[in-house]
Amino acid sequence: MKPKLCVVADTYPPKKDGVITFLRSVLPMLKEHYDVTLVAPHFSDDKNTFRGVELVLTPYIPLELANYYPALPNAKLAAAIRRCDIVLVNDLAPLGAAAITIASAMGKPIAVFCHHDEATMLAKAFKLDSRRFVPEGKFRSMVDIIVRRYYSKVDIFFVATSRFKHKLLRLGIPEEKIVFAPFAIDTTRFKPENGSEMRRRYGIPCDAKVVLYLGRMSHEKNVETIIKAIPHMVEEEPDTYFVFAGGGARLEEYRKLAAKVAPHANIIFTGWVEWEEAAKYYAMGDVFVFPSLHEAQAFVAMEAMACELALVVSRDHGEGSYYHEGENCLFVDNPLDEREVAEKVLLLLRDEKLRRRLGKNARQSMLAYSWESHVEKLLQGLRRIERKHKIPRRKRVKRILLNKYFTAGAVLLLWASRGKIGI
Repeated sequence: MKPKLCVVADTYPPKKDGVITFLRSVLPMLKEHYDVTLVAPHFSDDKNTFRGVELVLTPYIPLELANYYPALPNAKLAAAIRRCDIVLVNDLAPLGAAAITIASAMGKPIAVFCHHDEATMLAKAFKLDSRRFVPEGKFRSMVDIIVRRYYSKVDIFFVATSRFKHKLLRLGIPEEKIVFAPFAIDTTRFKPENGSEMRRRYGIPCDAKVVLYLGRMSHEKNVETIIKAIPHMVEEEPDTYFVFAGGGARLEEYRKLAAKVAPHANIIFTGWVEWEEAAKYYAMGDVFVFPSLHEAQAFVAMEAMACELALVVSRDHGEGSYYHEGENCLFVDNPLDEREVAEKVLLLLRDEKLRRRLGKNARQSMLAYSWESHVEKLLQGLRRIERKHKIPRRKRVKRILLNKYFTAGAVLLLWASRGKIGI
């Protein structure tokens, strides 16, 4: 009989983000070893994305916050955790934080895949860096106190980059609790293709150069800087097309910004892109630009690399970096500097030989990683903590109620859902 694995995520289709890509890639392999239950917000009745997985969908507050809607932890979450042998959390958001609290109270082994730097995410996604009432160092310290409180209950952490490993070490997590598991890309799905079909769809000439961004239209992705860089690029390459593929809460805001700063440029906003069609969008590009403020490495950048696109990305280095400057990408040191972004993109637009070399090397970089290897790292880590002793049942409810963070958060979310307060 397979052990039971409860996976908790604060996102679900039709949302499109890195956690969905991760779950779509690893759950089919994990369910060969575990009976998997996925707990997520009830954003849709989609039953096809995660076939063969038990779905537990919880309510959410219908208020958009940086492209997300806060989920409401409920009895279904607790019941799913009670039935499982091990819990894997993907986000320290309402469901993830509640899952850690409940699982700890029940004595369940807890694993976390560290996808985010919470302080940076809050600052960038919600633009708190420009609205903050406390200094940056104090703000980060406040967030760290809360994060450390939850992370102290976790038995093992998975990270895909050195950036998040250093974050965990900074928070005092023992290194022996950290498992390095680099992400991968399905290089049979994402590969070089002819982009003429998509160019015809959007009226782009076959011989035009295309600068592509693909991802959510959100502040932390730094779409604004790409748009502000366009006037500098069209001064020297006026026939270039700029394609922004993706949707999100700030899509209309970015359309208006583009019309204001570069009214005569060839700019196309496509709206949401289905995952099944993403490879076709990469195929029509010449340069992929992704100066993210938050992610050192993102699935969309890796997919672009697998499709042999030359990349301009925010500087990244350290263990597990897929990027190697001058070999498979070009870095921008200050992702908020539109002139630097424009200069790096122009360098690639002017130099076809450099574009092709970086693109070919980028695909070779992605061929070195596989989801099979990634999942093997996950399995090794999960098996290490499977046999954690359970806490006697009579102590579980008391532990949950005594957790001031969980109780306060639950009350806050319930009040918000009833319209008592504004978020």
